[in-house]
Amino acid sequence: MTQEARQRIEQLRKELNHHNKLYYTDAAPEISDQRYDELMSDLAALERQHPEYQSPDSPTHRVGGEILEGFQTKDHAVPMLSIDNTYDKEELTAWHQRVISGLGVESDDLFGDVTFEYVAEPKIDGVAISLRYEDGILVQALTRGNGQQGDDITANAKTVRNIPLKLDGNPPAVLEVRGEVYMPHSSFQAINEQREAENLQLFANPRNATAGTLKQKDPKAVAKRNLRCFVHGRGVIEPNTWDTYFDFMQAIKNEFGLPVNDNVKKFDKLDDVWQFIEDFDAKRKDLSYDTDGIVVKVNNLEAQESLGSTTKAPRWCIAYKYPAEQVQTKLLDITWQVGKGGTVTPVAELESVFVAGTTVRRATLHNMDEINRKDIRKGDRVVVEKAGEIIPQVVSVVMEAREGDPPVTEAPAACPSCDGPVIREEGEAALRCNNPQCPAQVREKLIWFAGRGQMDIDGLGEKVVHQLADVDLLKSFGDVYKLKEHANQILTLERFGKTKLDNLLDGIEQSKQRGLARVLGSLGIRHLGAKAARIIAQHFGDIDEIAKASVEELQDFLVSGQKSGIGPQIAQSLHQFVNSEAGKQIIADLKASGVNLTEDKVQQPTDSPFLGKTVVITGSFADYDRKALTEQLQNLGAKVTSSVSKKTTLVIAGEAAGSKLSKANELGIEVWDEAKLTQTLQELTE
Repeated sequence: MTQEARQRIEQLRKELNHHNKLYYTDAAPEISDQRYDELMSDLAALERQHPEYQSPDSPTHRVGGEILEGFQTKDHAVPMLSIDNTYDKEELTAWHQRVISGLGVESDDLFGDVTFEYVAEPKIDGVAISLRYEDGILVQALTRGNGQQGDDITANAKTVRNIPLKLDGNPPAVLEVRGEVYMPHSSFQAINEQREAENLQLFANPRNATAGTLKQKDPKAVAKRNLRCFVHGRGVIEPNTWDTYFDFMQAIKNEFGLPVNDNVKKFDKLDDVWQFIEDFDAKRKDLSYDTDGIVVKVNNLEAQESLGSTTKAPRWCIAYKYPAEQVQTKLLDITWQVGKGGTVTPVAELESVFVAGTTVRRATLHNMDEINRKDIRKGDRVVVEKAGEIIPQVVSVVMEAREGDPPVTEAPAACPSCDGPVIREEGEAALRCNNPQCPAQVREKLIWFAGRGQMDIDGLGEKVVHQLADVDLLKSFGDVYKLKEHANQILTLERFGKTKLDNLLDGIEQSKQRGLARVLGSLGIRHLGAKAARIIAQHFGDIDEIAKASVEELQDFLVSGQKSGIGPQIAQSLHQFVNSEAGKQIIADLKASGVNLTEDKVQQPTDSPFLGKTVVITGSFADYDRKALTEQLQNLGAKVTSSVSKKTTLVIAGEAAGSKLSKANELGIEVWDEAKLTQTLQELTE
């Protein structure tokens, strides 16, 4: 009987996988939904009876498993960078010329007999995801996160029906693909209709609905949302046997069964790419999912590696963004909001209007210069669009529709939050409230302080900050670390159970050990970002040493040759903060709460073997974490990049280094193994 059960389980899995692909990928179902559900039910029952035959690639995982406690943050093996945007043919042509120049050629015939080609494909408006397959089995799914790290959402990704749990054919031992998870229009409409019937807040658009769904801690709830995925890129491939991106995409679609968009096209002329862009604009309006542009990529993978990337985006691809949809509506009022840096920004309060997939009631007016330039007045009929199809903005006034002569819009004389004076500094367009105790500023700074990439306080998101501030429990950074004293009061607040409170207090406690660099970068000090905060913290080592430094000492350090891009403006702003009464109080409060305001000092290199070298780290290491190693080498003067090119001077290769090691050997680049790396680092400390 056991052998019969095993055979039946394998047969059901094979049959369900077959029908799953027909339904969700090929859109050519052969059986009814009822019959599919019956087969799934039979399989689930057999797996419960015979748990010894459980498998991570079983179709039953698509209906969701146990409730998740949270999401682990994990490193991307290859960074997930953003893509630069372009908005017209001239900009696209300029990018094309940069590609040609970057490859050091004078014509489009770049590789001897190989014609230079581009691949163009729709830019799906969804949520980026990285899928890692080992020996054909899906083992990990990460969100994009900050590009270097993402949240592990493997359990939720398995419920996306067209993401294979097991690949067909004979895929590489390690295959990491990047893609976009999205919600079809029909699913989005059905979900919002249900939420409306239940008096719940509606999702703004399919992308927001997708993002919220993927962060659900109940995979069963994710499975009900009917998400889909398109694959459009690559991460680690070991071994890599493809020369072009188009061939890679065809292989993962036709041989391995991954979902690839049907509109991925190859071209050998830029004019043909532009024609495709123009033609697709009309076609995309009839699709069952949202797109907001076309991504154009260099087809040859060797050329991609040679072009490399900036710190933010690859040089070998670009996204053409379609012009934003514009609509007209009435400007009901102009209000003013205060940001974390004290910037007082005008906001248009609009008669609700549907723009690019969402209902818009508010839009940015940028600043007084823009209001004056466009002559925007209360009661006007205005043109609204979404900047980058995300942020609503007022583009212009419909002058012929203006009634009478409404009053000219005036800048506020006082802060709308604290009633303090509003100033406009010389050379700036923005109005500013300089009261550091301004309640609106404090709230925005607290939201920033607790956020990811800053102090990473789990459970202290924007809504919770406002909720706690509304009952006077959060009025300063120091108050964050006193919340434990108010546990009983917090438990009386709406939607605040013991588990939520415990998670919040645990997140606060963990944040105390983030170190000086993270604290400095989280306080909302004007002009001071994370990079400058790290350099400053590693140089001075202690908040008290920073407070002792004169502005001249800070400037001398910050504008030195090795600190390009960090100038005297930062020094002035930091010096002003640590010596102000408000800054001194913030520092004292954090110290009293046990927040670590120190950092290990890092001496700037003068005679380092890594000084001035462009380094690529690849493979896995027994004694090093890749992220920590990257930071260590940067502190020793290296520029660490993600791809091997002619500009690379050193490759550090661990186990299973793969294609990057092969590329380094082809180009004759110096390669170190882990033993050589360890020896060199040890010699630096002797």
